[in-house]
Amino acid sequence: MQRTAHTNDIPAKERDWNDVRRLLPAAWHRGRTQRPSGAVRIASAATPLSEHFKLTSQEAMVDLKGKVALVTGATSGIGQVTAEYLAEHGATVILGVRNTDAGKKLAQEIMAKYPGSKAECGPPLDLMKQDSVKAFAEAINKRPGSLDILVNNAGLGYTKKSFTEQGVGMLTQVNHLGPYTLTRLLEKKLVASKARVVNVVSVTHRITTIRDAKALFTDWKGGFYQHNKLANVYTAFELQRRLGARGLQAVAADPGAVRTNIYNNSPKLGRGFIKTMIDNCYAPPEDGAQAVIYAATCDWAADQRKRKDGSPLQPAEDLRYYARGVFTWPQLCNDWALGGKGIKKVKGDIWGASTVVLSFLDWPLRRLLGNGLMGRTKLCRPGSHAYDADMSAQVWEASAEFAGVPVQPQV
Repeated sequence: MQRTAHTNDIPAKERDWNDVRRLLPAAWHRGRTQRPSGAVRIASAATPLSEHFKLTSQEAMVDLKGKVALVTGATSGIGQVTAEYLAEHGATVILGVRNTDAGKKLAQEIMAKYPGSKAECGPPLDLMKQDSVKAFAEAINKRPGSLDILVNNAGLGYTKKSFTEQGVGMLTQVNHLGPYTLTRLLEKKLVASKARVVNVVSVTHRITTIRDAKALFTDWKGGFYQHNKLANVYTAFELQRRLGARGLQAVAADPGAVRTNIYNNSPKLGRGFIKTMIDNCYAPPEDGAQAVIYAATCDWAADQRKRKDGSPLQPAEDLRYYARGVFTWPQLCNDWALGGKGIKKVKGDIWGASTVVLSFLDWPLRRLLGNGLMGRTKLCRPGSHAYDADMSAQVWEASAEFAGVPVQPQV
């Protein structure tokens, strides 16, 4: 049983760990599924999110008055928590959702919950359909004023094999091409606002590589969730390389292991022992969203790393990946996940097993040790292959082709 280091098909290690792989990626996914009509609200109407969970001083002091933020997938889970937090701290929040009835209801609830806050539901945003993405972007571009924060949160963790009319795998369409298209169509407004763009990613980007950028779109096995999440990291880094010098700030943020309604549609995770483990051991959305919130609102200059000689990084070099808790630990932030042959396969298997355990320990450890040790969001290293500028550019260019937008930013 060998694993190929570079392939868009399912490598041997992923086949060997097939059942575990189906558990783990979804356990780290915080992508969107349709919110059930009876979904429970994530916090009581009387409790501000800043009080519901203890935040770090840097997060708690955020003042977003006058800012405008767009959050996709905002009617449940991490997206909802993020939208509520931004509104609570002064931003006008636009909810980018497919179900606009639920979006309008949530906007009213947010404004009732936080007197003086501003929230609105945009037109329908269905990431499964490029026409919907383009119509939504057109409406946002016509909206007067700035767009200071874009959180690309919406996504899909599980679906049966299916393709769009354009021939794009549905997972890649929802998780990568839709958000990429939205960001590119909004880029002029984002650059003019010197905006922060946050791509919500996953630790699963570490277990795979992309060899053929176009296969990411057209090959079902080459466009699984982990491939999409690596593409999301590439997109954040490429945005920073291409537009960082113009004032735009793009980052990748991994919320870790969070329990959301994404598991409801999974035949493996929506029932039985594993579902019980997820419900009891994974972080609630209020906690899991903190890495995304921090990435969207932190002081950019204060968080900036420097070169070894102490000189500041140039914007194109300032590639940021945020995570928290065990997802910043050296045991996870290494390249063992890619596996290979011989000792590399052994390392890959060790990484997979240890990551299973650590994912279930992250939230319990945070409750036991407190946010001081486990809660602070930090810059950490993604998989080394995420820094591959050549593949990043190839994914960007292939994405532009499928999105029908120019390769070069139009600003």
